[in-house]
Amino acid sequence: MSLTDKLEKTPHREVAGSDAYAAFEFQLMFGVELLFEQFDKLNDFAVLFEFHDDIVLLAGADNPSEVEFFQLKHSTKGNWTLAKLTNNSKKLKSGEKAQSILQKLYGTVSEFSGYAKNGQVVSNAYCTEFGQAENTQFNAMLDGDKAKLLDHIQAVYPDATSSCLDVMGFRRTELDKTACHELVKGRVHTFLKSKIGGDAFQLEACTNAIVGQCRLRNKKLATDVPGVISEIVKQKGISKADVELWLSDIASNKNAPEWSFIQAYLGMKWGFLEANKVRLAYENYKVEALDNGNDAQNALVSKIRQALEKISVTEPIGAFVDDLIQSTDLTVAAKEYGYVGAHLKAMVIYEIFKSEQAGTVQKTDTQAPEEDR
Repeated sequence: MSLTDKLEKTPHREVAGSDAYAAFEFQLMFGVELLFEQFDKLNDFAVLFEFHDDIVLLAGADNPSEVEFFQLKHSTKGNWTLAKLTNNSKKLKSGEKAQSILQKLYGTVSEFSGYAKNGQVVSNAYCTEFGQAENTQFNAMLDGDKAKLLDHIQAVYPDATSSCLDVMGFRRTELDKTACHELVKGRVHTFLKSKIGGDAFQLEACTNAIVGQCRLRNKKLATDVPGVISEIVKQKGISKADVELWLSDIASNKNAPEWSFIQAYLGMKWGFLEANKVRLAYENYKVEALDNGNDAQNALVSKIRQALEKISVTEPIGAFVDDLIQSTDLTVAAKEYGYVGAHLKAMVIYEIFKSEQAGTVQKTDTQAPEEDR
């Protein structure tokens, strides 16, 4: 059975669901960190949220060849030890012993035997057996500890062999429940600066847009997603192609000028009140434009771009925008998608200027032809 078939057909693990918002964010933010970490390492990949494990990395979004599993465990009581990771003293409602953290991890990895490249416990704390190591497999432990762990796994999975310790590991992350957002914002800043250069992007807005897209995938129940790999990646994951689209959108947003620049092109048709409404809508839309997961917004933007492709932009921009909207079906489309008035005008202006059409804006000739003078 191919990895695609296994991903589509293997029953999902039971998701307990976290009542602690901070725990949810810890898991979510690690997924964002993994996206940036893998961007330059893999030609094609997808990070899945809450699909067979807390976080899953697929090598290949359309036709995956390898899979890695990450089980997130936040600690407020110091470092982990092998004893803590193998603790199965809790009991299920049935009265049976619950599986330990590492037994559960092995269960997931073994389900995808032959394709699972890695299965890790990820925590903000270290694991005592590994000292200050940030990323280590369990096969690096002392022989006595390896024997204890294998015996522990075999108590539930008798067929397990020592080779499983080559795949299973422990990873320490700097992320912490109490400061997840700020740490990820730093990651976003470093990543965007390295990819699009400079600092002329709205860091908070970019962070919120990126995290927001990951949060949507995290919240979507795996059982509500069609069992087809393309839909699994679309609804439960973020692919490298998605990250590349973010970069394109953010770079375009970076090109969108401040309102003070646009104002010089507007003309006098709108008057102060209308121009101010469009200004406020424009400032809001510069943030909203980063959300490429908004299907209604994407559909309207597509129609705006199609309309602009058929006509040369002229000054004054205010009059041009009004004429464009009145001479096309943009008003009808905008109402259908929930956008009206100043918001629609702001979106048109954004598309004109962020695509650098401002450089080719034609001034309307208000002088009479020479023969008529």
